[in-house]
Amino acid sequence: MSRRFFILLAIAAAIIAVGWAASVGEAVGGAATGGPTPVFSAGVWSLLKKGGYTMIPIGLCSVISVAVVFERIISLRRDKVMPNELVSSIERHLTRADYEESVLLCERYEVPFARIIRAALSRRHLGVGEMERAMVGTGQHEATVLSRNLRTLGVIANLAPMLGLFGTVIGMIRAFDVISQFGTGNPSLVAEGISEALLTTAAGLMVGIPSLAAYHFFKARGDRFLFEIETIAFELLHIISVQTGQDGSARRPTIRPAYRSPATPEPEEEG
Repeated sequence: MSRRFFILLAIAAAIIAVGWAASVGEAVGGAATGGPTPVFSAGVWSLLKKGGYTMIPIGLCSVISVAVVFERIISLRRDKVMPNELVSSIERHLTRADYEESVLLCERYEVPFARIIRAALSRRHLGVGEMERAMVGTGQHEATVLSRNLRTLGVIANLAPMLGLFGTVIGMIRAFDVISQFGTGNPSLVAEGISEALLTTAAGLMVGIPSLAAYHFFKARGDRFLFEIETIAFELLHIISVQTGQDGSARRPTIRPAYRSPATPEPEEEG
């Protein structure tokens, strides 16, 4: 993980910690002055305590999830992937067959689109076929860059509800253990275990559901950028093939990662 991600992780932890501290402060101040206290703010810290030790990993998951969301918001912007001015300039230079200036322009931009075009232009002396292969290979690498940290969001989206379920089981065990020792004469003791069970379930879902939504949102955004890069890159490749007098009917393999179902049979070889 990069230094930027750890910085965002620290910022996310600080934001959540400040929010909890402010909630506790409001609760204490409201109790001291006798004024009205918000229902949610008054019970934040007590709810965390009632949830038991299972709330610790769930809270850690929430911090990591917030940090990943911040990192993806910063990274998955158009000017960080394929700036409009770069696309227009590259198209203008390649239309005039100014390859050297196109390479210099790509070297000034450290974005996925520039790296894909630069990889293709670096092999222009080998023909359109080699340019195409370089473009596809670099594009597939950039696809992994655009999906960075999304696996973490996917893991949290599945792990947080499971941790909540684990806390639910622990709380129910405690509740039934209290019933076995003291019977049902003291409902408050039974309710404590049931409350812990419900709190951990709610906390796990509160972390898991937004993480799952963020995962699909950023995945769709990255796929959309890849589709745009692929379309523009092959159009530029066609321009070069026409200028050099080579066959412009490229095979157009995708730069996006391919997903094959395990049940899909392999294609048979001819001959």
